[in-house]
Amino acid sequence: MEKQENILDRLGISFHRTLSFKLLVIGMLIIILLIPKVMILGLISERQINSRQVVNEVMGMWSNEQVISGPVLFVPFKKKIYNEEDEKYNEVTRYATFLPKQLSFNGELQPKQLKRSIYNVDVYETELTINGSFEDIDLAKSDIEIADIIWDDAQLQLSISDLRGISKGLELKWNNKDYTFSPGKNSSSIWHSGVSIPLKDLVSEDLNGEFTINVQLKGSQSLMFTPLGENTTVHLESSWNDPGFTGNYLPADRNVDEKGFQADWNVLHFNRNYPQHWVSSNVFENQNDIENSKFGVEMVSLADHYQKNMRSAKYAILIIIITFVVFFMFEVLSEQRIHPFQYIMVGSAISIFYLLLLSISEHLGFNMAYSIATLAVILLVFFYTRSFMPKLKNQLLTSLGLVVCYLFIFILLQLESFALLAGSIGLFVLLAALMYATRKINWYKD
Repeated sequence: MEKQENILDRLGISFHRTLSFKLLVIGMLIIILLIPKVMILGLISERQINSRQVVNEVMGMWSNEQVISGPVLFVPFKKKIYNEEDEKYNEVTRYATFLPKQLSFNGELQPKQLKRSIYNVDVYETELTINGSFEDIDLAKSDIEIADIIWDDAQLQLSISDLRGISKGLELKWNNKDYTFSPGKNSSSIWHSGVSIPLKDLVSEDLNGEFTINVQLKGSQSLMFTPLGENTTVHLESSWNDPGFTGNYLPADRNVDEKGFQADWNVLHFNRNYPQHWVSSNVFENQNDIENSKFGVEMVSLADHYQKNMRSAKYAILIIIITFVVFFMFEVLSEQRIHPFQYIMVGSAISIFYLLLLSISEHLGFNMAYSIATLAVILLVFFYTRSFMPKLKNQLLTSLGLVVCYLFIFILLQLESFALLAGSIGLFVLLAALMYATRKINWYKD
């Protein structure tokens, strides 16, 4: 055995002492440290799922997202159809639906925050005023006789997707007269959920009229509308400063700042895929097209603390590699060895950072948690490196390197749209600096 070692020494190999062997060991340590990273990512996903379950439960008890459609005039009527086989007229039921000529929504969305355990749930209350008119309705053009209308089923219908969100009785002003909506709708309604008023209480023959509806509503996640008017306008304002404008139509005018947002939509009947009135044998005629035409605003958090935790944890391997490269360069330049166990300890400290970040962010928010976890880990690494780096300068440089890494990752998390660009440029600069610093090192020297 001694002869074999002497032969290897004479050949200048001394494999266990070479830089190549140390690089191999460092690579293996990095791979081993991928295991806690995967476990941490799994833990973040689990906590995020738990959070979503709690949020959905609270929203379900408060009120889900709201979609407002209407009002519309729903007019069922009897019609005689000649059957050639029987050679006689059979009476069938047809359904006429008339949409308003003018329709406008004007309201304020007031965000609220509900709390359950450590979770915060964003919901809203809103006061909406719905104005509009039914004009140019000619029953004769639709081949409808007044005497054929089934008045017991004819209704003015307003669809509200989650009726639990109604905070106050709905009042209708029709041609300057006051009426009260009744909950629900008849069995042949075009809506799955809504309120209604019997049409016979409003009109006798002429279906034209002007209306105003005041709605106090609770909801969560989003407030949406359907453009049922020949001309539909929506004006919304709120103190929520992270709105997500969604659906088929974007606001024609919007203003978003730290105080909140104001948005205005203007949608014409030419912009949608269904007519202003129709007669059919199927009450759900055009329903899919109506539902698909909705638009409005979402209460969006650009990235909650779980999303930010997940994104930051994905950078863990990068910070470990950079830290290990700094230690390895210290070994090369100072010719002082760092034991693999010490690499593992520092790598473990970096991994613990993400557990600290996750647990603290659930209570104090992501930014505060990031500051606390960063300070804790940097101090831990600084005091630990004193055991194998005798010079204070080297200890400070190593800690400074970690500070730069965590600061760089934090900036990437805030940039959102430009994170990839800034990250790629930052890594390029880092690689260039490393190549420049190591250009004169003789890597073949044991």
